[in-house]
Amino acid sequence: MAFDQTEKIEIPLIDSLQPAIDSSHGASGGVSDSPTRSVNASPTRSSNSNGSVRTSSTAAYERAEREAEDAFNQRIENLCQDLWPSPTSIKHRFLASQAALRLRTNKFFRSFVPAPQVPLIEHLKGGGFNHITSITLPSSYDEGHRNLILRVPREGESRPDQQVALLDYVRQRTAIPVASIEATDFTCNNAVGKPYAIQHRIPGRDLDSVWDVLSRSQRCVVAKEVGCLIRALLSVESPVAGTIEAATNGSYTSAELPNIVPFILTDARGDLVEKMEPDATSGAGTARSSETTVEFFEYYLSRWRKTALAESLGETNCDVELYDDMLKVVHEMNALCLFKPELNCLCHLDLHPRNIMVEINSEDSVRVTGILDWDEAVVAPKFVNCQPPGWLWGYDKDIHTENSLLPWPYELEGANNTPSTLEQQELKSIFDDHAGPEYPRLAYSESSRLMRGLYRVATLGLTANWHSAAAERIVKEWNILRPKLDTPFVVESERAVSYYKSDSSSVLAR
Repeated sequence: MAFDQTEKIEIPLIDSLQPAIDSSHGASGGVSDSPTRSVNASPTRSSNSNGSVRTSSTAAYERAEREAEDAFNQRIENLCQDLWPSPTSIKHRFLASQAALRLRTNKFFRSFVPAPQVPLIEHLKGGGFNHITSITLPSSYDEGHRNLILRVPREGESRPDQQVALLDYVRQRTAIPVASIEATDFTCNNAVGKPYAIQHRIPGRDLDSVWDVLSRSQRCVVAKEVGCLIRALLSVESPVAGTIEAATNGSYTSAELPNIVPFILTDARGDLVEKMEPDATSGAGTARSSETTVEFFEYYLSRWRKTALAESLGETNCDVELYDDMLKVVHEMNALCLFKPELNCLCHLDLHPRNIMVEINSEDSVRVTGILDWDEAVVAPKFVNCQPPGWLWGYDKDIHTENSLLPWPYELEGANNTPSTLEQQELKSIFDDHAGPEYPRLAYSESSRLMRGLYRVATLGLTANWHSAAAERIVKEWNILRPKLDTPFVVESERAVSYYKSDSSSVLAR
């Protein structure tokens, strides 16, 4: 492929904070809101030491990437110095470094060179919503507070104040082990130049990395612990669903209980979906003191439907029809009393081995030390919290990949089935016993599986092809399941859906 005269290079900025460090360590001016920066470079070619050829644009990319990382590291070091002023002065550190340089060839004097009094900074993989950085403070700090995790949001992807509120909510309402908070700043007036949260690092290793070496007894302990975790989440009940936010914007204290606010809906472009006006005949959206499950579904599916109708200029296209079909399914489920209990509960939504930290105490024992990644946690109908953890009794890294979820985008197929081996059956039995008496009905019934799919569509909308495919499959499978339940409710559900069809004519005027 021919090159243009100049080649445009997109350089990823680790912290999206490319401007040079401000000497005050707290200035937020000049911070770029863009995750990339464009530079022009000629595509000249050069050879490196092993004879391979690379373009100067590649070298420029790597150089800019290193500079961005160095700048980010410096900002983190400045932040650490602001939060925990080092007992060793800058002058002493300079003299120590000079002494180390002069005496680096003298083995006898090496032991007299002071240990570095700067934090050890390491960028960790992962973090879809945040840049995750490990900070190990120098030995002069208390051992129990040296290992920390810094979370800085990616551009527009995360809110540290919401994360802190959620962790405190979990800590106040349950005994689930979560990271404790060391320091926060929800403004940009700090050395990093962005909102951040610093947590104590949870000890141990993630379950995904040790599962293969766990003994049968240890896996049974994990099954028990995960079951107790699900039961604890189910016990955190709420009359309304939504996301958790701090009670006071920008000044959250752990003594305050967070608010549960309605879900924010965004379309395929990332734009906000216009809020639906409260409806006089439906209870949806009229009050936040309580909300039935059918009102929850009516509120969100109707918002998506009105948005789709507005985009089609009032024409009933396939998306509008699919929302109508899902509303019909919701009312048929409600007529069958399938939405019992009506209460919502705290839901983690990403409870996979990679987010479960454990410590191996002996050949027969293992301890869960903490649960990570609460970024997607919500308060939702209880059946949402009861997606069967199929990885626990049928875990196979080579099979349970993202691709295995595509036929049913929101749930691992086969998780409801009886495990094939005696060991897997034992793990499932232990888990079920500790998950609580209401868990089996909310987890394993076909209707509950379809309801969890409906929840995903109601909160995500038909914003991608696989969401539409999931919605079509939900409707199809419900139409197969419904006759088996044998209840006269079709007339009532048809009447309920006809209301939304007739009311949609006013959407363009709203």
